Amino acid sequence: MKKTLLLVSLITITALALLSNLNTIDASASLPNNGTAGAPADGGGATCTGCHAGTATQTTGVISSDIPGSGYVGGTTYNFTVTMSGAAAYGFEMTPQTATSNVGLGTWIAGVGTGVSTKYIKQSAKKTGASATWTFKWTAPATATTVTFYGAFNYANNNNTTSGDIIKKSSVTYFANTTGIAEHKNAAIIVLFPNPTTEELHISSSGFLKEGKILSVDGKISKIISEYELISKTISVRDLQEGIYFLNITSEDGRTSSSKFIKN
Repeated sequence: MKKTLLLVSLITITALALLSNLNTIDASASLPNNGTAGAPADGGGATCTGCHAGTATQTTGVISSDIPGSGYVGGTTYNFTVTMSGAAAYGFEMTPQTATSNVGLGTWIAGVGTGVSTKYIKQSAKKTGASATWTFKWTAPATATTVTFYGAFNYANNNNTTSGDIIKKSSVTYFANTTGIAEHKNAAIIVLFPNPTTEELHISSSGFLKEGKILSVDGKISKIISEYELISKTISVRDLQEGIYFLNITSEDGRTSSSKFIKN
């Protein structure tokens, strides 16, 4: 009888330990469930607050990519980066959808420290420290569709409970380049320097430049290039906030180019 009670006690203790472990994993910004990236079509935009205390707040600057301001080209693979800081442990989940459909658009390609589960990409294990960065890839769909990348991001205090963690959500939208690959083959050849830059961006290009604009990673116009800047091929970026931008330039012969630069 004593042996039976001892066996039951050991089983109970083991079960409780396993449950405690699972709770620790969730509370430490690891392994979020599918459908918690904040996409509107995923159950009303559920985020990680289902497992973590608090309310999800909106943020920016977490998601970046090298998709040009002119839009993505179907079938092309692009690089994505998630950057987080200001906590003790970090985790995330992202999905490419539209505001009205939960169909995953394009294909994720996992990078170091990330994993793909159907239309979701997420950390494969939590990261700790002052900051965390993940890089991975996404292959654009062949059909020209506006894609929004929704993400939920866990800024955890790493105390092995669900309390004290901060959930933030963010999204970026990219449009399809409906002119296709032909436009890229006929693109104007330009070189930007210095890159990264803090005050000025110089353009090395043969011929005259007709028009230009700077776009943020979400496709919004941040600056229209003046005629003087086009002639001098020197663009002031002092007023831009730090981040990743795309310079769209059209040459006198009608050729276009979209080049990425970083403002520090």
